[in-house]
Amino acid sequence: MVYRAPRVAPASGLPAERRGKAVGRFCLTCGNVYPLYAPAHKGKPIYGKDHVASTCTHEGEEFSEGVAWWKPAVEVCNEDESTKA
Repeated sequence: MVYRAPRVAPASGLPAERRGKAVGRFCLTCGNVYPLYAPAHKGKPIYGKDHVASTCTHEGEEFSEGVAWWKPAVEVCNEDESTKA
């Protein structure tokens, strides 16, 4: 059995031609991705580490616009995928 997760990165860290669809919110502190419908950084992330030794410093905080600790998470497109779109 193979566990596969999409390659996800903060949108600000990728050139526009490599950005796929938005899949969630990327916490820059813990590196986990939370769903778009989640109002706050809590619960189980949709992508990220399976075992976390300690909680993130932003646990429980709301995903407000303009704060520096999270960015929109997008799928990373390969070079050939980005030219198809």
